Amino acid sequence: MKAYGIIQKFSCFLFILFISACVTGMPGMPGAISESKSQFDGTKQVSMEPAWLYSTYIKLALFKNSKMNKDDIIMTAVVKGAHNFAKDASLHFNVDGEIISFNSVDSLTDINTSSGFVGNGLYIPPSNWSSQDYVVGKEFINKIINANKVIVKIDLRKSYIEGVFSHDGPTTARPAFRKFLKRIETLQ
Repeated sequence: MKAYGIIQKFSCFLFILFISACVTGMPGMPGAISESKSQFDGTKQVSMEPAWLYSTYIKLALFKNSKMNKDDIIMTAVVKGAHNFAKDASLHFNVDGEIISFNSVDSLTDINTSSGFVGNGLYIPPSNWSSQDYVVGKEFINKIINANKVIVKIDLRKSYIEGVFSHDGPTTARPAFRKFLKRIETLQ
């Protein structure tokens, strides 16, 4: 009986720790933002961990460094599963009824496998994640942040996947994009 109480308290502690990590943006958590400076050439960079679109298996990440054109930002689209992205324009945004499409800067889809987790009676299996990078402008990021309704569509070779960007939650993309834009203001 005492062991059950200890396990219950420990599980509650882990849950609170997880929720606080999601809200505070610890490194590795969806939407967390990190900065670094190269010792080699002094290049500064700001990157945002992939953050979720509402109610889907799509994540979006952002990256910018001080050597890039002033208004250019790299957006990484990440999809759960081992999928090849379609050629040509494969990332689409419906921004309040206006369709905006982007071609990837990558010629191949990057496919990675997460390690999963086993512990405390919990099993999360390993999973595959597919991604491609796109160059977008700071003006476009501002546009989707301030829009009323934004739907994202990613064309895959044999299907597509869609998700809602215009939803604010602790680990969703839109609030993380707002924080990212503030962080890159000082990037020179």
